[in-house]
Amino acid sequence: MERLPFPLSQMAILLRNRRSTETEAAAPPSRKEASPKRQESLRETVESIVFAFVLAFLFRTFEAEAFVIPTGSMAPTLYGRHKEGTCKECGIDFVIGASDEVHHEQGYLLAGTRVEGAICPNCRYPFNEVKESLAFNGDRILVNKFPYEFGEPDRWDVFVFKFPEEPKTNYIKRLVGLPNETIRIRNGDVYLWDAERGEQILRKQDPNKQREIQIAVYDDDFPPQALLESGWPERWASVVPDAGDDVPLWLPDETGWSHDAASRTFQLTGPAAADGRLHWIRYRHLVPSPGEWKSALAGAPPVARSQLIDDFCGYNAYYGSSRERRMSQSADQAVAESGGLWVGDLTANLELRVSKIEPNATVQIELCEGIYWYRCRIDLQTGKATLWEVNVEMDAEQERELATAATSVKGTGTWELSFANVDDRLCLWVDDDLIDFGEGASFPRFDVGTPRALESDLSPVGIAAQNCEAEIAHLRIDRDIYYRMAFEENEHVRNNRLDGKVFELQRLLHDPAAWSAAYAADGEFMNQQDYVLGPDRFLALGDNSPRSRDSRFWTSGAGVPREYLVGKAFWIYWPHGVPFLKDGKGYTLTYHKTPVLDQQNGRLQPDRTYPKFTVPFYPQVWRMTRIR
Repeated sequence: MERLPFPLSQMAILLRNRRSTETEAAAPPSRKEASPKRQESLRETVESIVFAFVLAFLFRTFEAEAFVIPTGSMAPTLYGRHKEGTCKECGIDFVIGASDEVHHEQGYLLAGTRVEGAICPNCRYPFNEVKESLAFNGDRILVNKFPYEFGEPDRWDVFVFKFPEEPKTNYIKRLVGLPNETIRIRNGDVYLWDAERGEQILRKQDPNKQREIQIAVYDDDFPPQALLESGWPERWASVVPDAGDDVPLWLPDETGWSHDAASRTFQLTGPAAADGRLHWIRYRHLVPSPGEWKSALAGAPPVARSQLIDDFCGYNAYYGSSRERRMSQSADQAVAESGGLWVGDLTANLELRVSKIEPNATVQIELCEGIYWYRCRIDLQTGKATLWEVNVEMDAEQERELATAATSVKGTGTWELSFANVDDRLCLWVDDDLIDFGEGASFPRFDVGTPRALESDLSPVGIAAQNCEAEIAHLRIDRDIYYRMAFEENEHVRNNRLDGKVFELQRLLHDPAAWSAAYAADGEFMNQQDYVLGPDRFLALGDNSPRSRDSRFWTSGAGVPREYLVGKAFWIYWPHGVPFLKDGKGYTLTYHKTPVLDQQNGRLQPDRTYPKFTVPFYPQVWRMTRIR
């Protein structure tokens, strides 16, 4: 991380205040005193400037400091050097990392390394028009030093510290492990291991923080129109369980919810709204590959297959030319290298509009994770919400009640709902207010197993209603951060991902049984990794786990010594300016420079095809926010 100079506004305020006080206390000078007073004023001005600089230096040293984020190890919480784009197929805005283009210390453009394309994180369209996009510096943040000088760091803080293997370099990660703890990574989650009490999952105590750092899987408000017009099925569909199976296989339902593709809504009306049956819509993770996108746009009949939700991260899914093999070199390779590990911790988000209710009217949200299904059922007559658990290995028809709570989802009206199963805890938000279910919503779960060879694993999110007229809109699926294990003693995370292990699993996501067999056959995936922390040592992990040089890869040991702590990151004060005019690119002030030397003057040669700074621009006020 590069340091930024602390803003001089503090010095200006101090200088102004001191000079104002001195002016008010002094009497107006006479003519005889005029010349000596001017000399005295000059001396006082110099003293004031020196005094202001000293105070500003002390403030910077002991209270706060500004930093810029150079890489994407904390994405999507914090952006490093990156590019921004809008998918021309689904219309969603997305951000991709671009720090691989430049030398991390000197900042010049590496020869032959340029991000040329990216994979849309929403519809997976291979977006090739990235090379000419502007690259922006990373987020500029303020770091508060005070909390660590007089108190103890808190777990899940985003914190800055001196890199133990190179103390002159500052790193920023999330604080996961505390002194004298053993931290275990297993199946994407982090645990506290204790010989007497066994494993305890480490969840964010504040569910709102957990919710804010999740990663989007699919937003139904941004459908890929060309793909759908080619015959590719919608990801959300009205379905009915096959009555001949104990564990349901989902079949198309023509009598339940109707879908309005233009408004992106589902409606339950007419006889179906009062027939007493539970009518379902379900999410199928129908993700096209770059090759399938190409075939669909060429007019070939699509062959869509649902797959498991994995740890694909759009921020990392870019490709281009690279002499140093710093990035993927094709769209297919970018997809293969940006995911592959099954994620079961999901959040369903929707808007529910109820226009009429009958006796026994209910709405239900279901999240599937391995052998467990979790349901939140709301009685629309009373507003009572009940959490249920189903263990499909024991009995798919037997529900176990976990907890109940009162909500405002009662009668007719419109509500925004979010139901999450993350870190062995169920959470419900109604209009962004967290519902308190008490301790019953949290549960110890040693192992959810591998994905089931059932359709529920390929359709992990469902929404149902009965005895009411209702409409559902703004459907979005999010997932939790998946913490990867370090399979090799190698600091370059990308190299670890090319050893064939994750790559093989990525190819098997369409087949849960084959994926589970391949996962279980490799002991490195099934075995946990433990990190033992000594006194005054802290474990640091990046939110962008596949691309973070964090405690998992340090040869000097996993812990950050207490004396290396700098402070707690608390505010994004400048995300980067948004250029406008000239199709949103502005007018170029400077260009990137390359290591190709100018033979006449021996300096780095500007690349006049790649602007670095442009004007005019306006600030991203909406991203100037507290860091969670």
